[in-house]
Formats: sequence, structure tokens, C-alpha cells
Amino acid sequence: MLEKANPVPDHCFGGSMTVVSRIALAAAFLAAATAGARAESSEGPYLGGYFSYSFPGSVDAKGNLGGNAAIPDSGELELDNGFGGGALFGYDYGAFKAEAEVAYRNYGNDKYGKLTLDGSPSAAIRAEGDTGLLAVLGNVIYEYENSSTFTPYVGLGLGAGWVFADGGNDAGFAYQGIAGAKVGLGDGLAAFVDYRYLATTNVKAGNVDGSLATQNVQAGLLYTFNAYEPPPPPVPTVAPVPAPAAARSFMVFFDWNSAAITPDAAAIIQDAAQSAVSLGVTRIELTGHADRSGSTAYNQGLSLRRAEAVKAQLISLGLNEGEIVTVGKGEEAPLVPTPDGVREPQNRRVEIVLP
Repeated sequence: MLEKANPVPDHCFGGSMTVVSRIALAAAFLAAATAGARAESSEGPYLGGYFSYSFPGSVDAKGNLGGNAAIPDSGELELDNGFGGGALFGYDYGAFKAEAEVAYRNYGNDKYGKLTLDGSPSAAIRAEGDTGLLAVLGNVIYEYENSSTFTPYVGLGLGAGWVFADGGNDAGFAYQGIAGAKVGLGDGLAAFVDYRYLATTNVKAGNVDGSLATQNVQAGLLYTFNAYEPPPPPVPTVAPVPAPAAARSFMVFFDWNSAAITPDAAAIIQDAAQSAVSLGVTRIELTGHADRSGSTAYNQGLSLRRAEAVKAQLISLGLNEGEIVTVGKGEEAPLVPTPDGVREPQNRRVEIVLP
């Protein structure tokens, strides 16, 4: 007598969509959390690994399903959700990646449904044991690169899949579709979450006789060799502030009725001499002045003596006598206009000009 299976919920594909939706929400959260970060270059060879939770579809089954080898029977083997893992090795070319993947997933056998025994429909019976799926694939992945550390991607894979069932194993053509996202963690390391639809066609292993399709949600880590952070944007260069140009005019003041060089006047003459040297001038003009406290003739002579006194000081500082021209203007060009006979300190001066 065949044992009837306890009612088992249909879980071939329906439950997986809820998990995929949650993965999409998690990816959106990671995108928002890393929006301000700056991506590092991930080009180069990489290694990776992941754990997966898998939602298998049912697979056609034939053979001794009911326990009586003399009765031909067929049906669908329904599998429990399972766990698995995989390893990745590839090369990142920038927007595109090429990788090899080896993955294994294991499922507990649940029941045989849509059962036909000796040509007659029969109630479902419980299936014992488990079924394994080993896949070796070559994947091509396209990454949507951007300036953040969050990178969505899609991909396709082709290869071979081996189904291991109670009583035997067999290999068939395998293919998969990929969609997911990774987040750079720095120093070449990245975390990823993705969804992979993997199917293996036309296998005969034990009672399995058909194609096995699975939906897989997985999370893992990638490590890229020789990853580097791109250099920061160049800092705008600021043109150096030009050194202040050497002064070309100076003014030396004198005591009343005097042509003697005061300490303050000597310091100004020293600055004028240094400017003349730095500018490389070949002519220095000295114009002497007087206030209106004396006669016009006297003030004319006094202004010239003051100019000659400044000339002598410049010569003592190493300047060429032949390049220095002196002029006396007396009281005719006052700096501060005054009535005749007024002593005005600012009018008792010599102007030094470096043309």
C-alpha cells in the first residue's frame, strides 16, 4: 500500500518572490547609505565566495516511485528549499566582468506529485532522501558603474550542471540569469547580494528525468587584487601673489634751515638705494625743496644743498655718481601751500625718483 503524503504547501516559485522583493529593498537601502562615498577602482582579477538560499522547482520523475519495480510510474518530484554556496574567480575589465563559478546546492526530497502508477492517476506519496545540484558556469556580468561605492549589475551564465539523486547522477546543459548589487568596503573588498535563476536541462539521475530549475538568493564577498582608490580631484592651483614691485619714488625731510641727513632720512635713502639696485635703473633724479621762511635766493641754494646731501649719501651706499642728477627748486613747488615766511616741515624735503 502506498503511503499518502501529508498536505504540503506548494512552494515551487511563489515564496521566492517575497524574498527577492526584500533583497531589492536591501539593495536600495545600501545605495542610499553609500551615496556619498567615493568608489575605488575594482579592475583586475578577483576571488569571491557566497552562501545561498535556494527555491527549487519540481522536476519530472520516472521509475520505481511507488516502491514496486514491476509497476511503471511517473510524476513530479517536489523538493524542499535548500542551502548552498559557491566560489567565484574572474577578471574585472571595468564595466564588464568575466568569471568562472562553481556552486553546489542541496534540497530535501519532499513528495512525488501528479503521480501516475501503471497509467492511472494516484495520490501524492512522500519522497525520501535528497537531491543535489552542482553547477560549473562561465558568467559575463555588466556593472552600472557610478561615482558611489554602490554598483548594480546584471549577467548571464552558461555551463554544465550535475544532478545527484538517490540512485545515480547525470550532467546536462546549465544556464542562469543574474541581477544584484555590490557595495565597496575599501582595500579591494566588496560585499554583494544577488538573485540567480539557474536551470539544468535534460538530466537522468535516479528517478529524476527532466530539467531542474532553481531560484537562488545569495550574499557574499569579493576581493579584487590590485584595486586602488583613484586620485582625488586636482586641487585648483592658485597663482602666486607677485612680490610687491620696488618703489620708484621716495621723500626725505629735513630740519629747518638744515641740509643735514637725519637718522630717519638715512633709512629712507637706504631703501631708495636698494630699490635702485633691484630695478637696475641707470638714472636717479633728486629734487630739493625749501619752505617759505627765508628769501627766495636763499631757499633756492638751500634746496640744492639738500639734494647734494642726499646724492652724497647714495654715493656712499655704492651707487654711481654719474647716474645721479640733482635739481633745486627752492620754494616754488611746496608740498603744502603756505603764506610767505611760514615754516612748514613737509616743504623742507628732497624727492628721490627712479624713472
